[in-house]
Formats: sequence, C-alpha cells, structure tokens
Amino acid sequence: MDPQDAKDFDDALSIRKMPDGNWEVGVHIADVTYYVKPGTLIDREAENRATSVYLVDRTIPMLPERLCNQICSLRAQEEVVLFLCF
Repeated sequence: MDPQDAKDFDDALSIRKMPDGNWEVGVHIADVTYYVKPGTLIDREAENRATSVYLVDRTIPMLPERLCNQICSLRAQEEVVLFLCF
C-alpha cells in the first residue's frame, strides 16, 4: 500500500493462492505497541509530535528512525518476525 518511494513502510498487502484454489488476502499494519509502552518517554514524545513530518529535504519521524524505518517496517521481500505476548 505504501509506494516504493515512501519514507516508512507501515502497511502492506499480501496475496497467495491456497492449496484448495481459494485466495488468501492479508492486510498488514505495523504495530509498535510491543516497543512503545504507555507512559514511557518515547510514548510521551510520540504523543507530542502526533505524526511524522515530511519536508523537502528531511523527515522528522514521530518515533525513533530505527524503530519506524527498520524494526517495525513492512518491506517487500523481507521476512517479518512477529512477537506475540499474551
């Protein structure tokens, strides 16, 4: 869903043909809540920023760049590791 020239990749679509002939369509949205806990410094800073800002010569991300552009990024052809906590 994000274009190839996007600065961050936080949503994606996938499709695959199932053995029974049906198609599985996946809608994927990056979830940073595993890394950003309520009330923490990073949470408060993200709340103050409210959104990433895209300027002609730079981007000011809402979250630390490594988190939004690498750890929680949904890039095509890159394996996604899921952490499920119950």
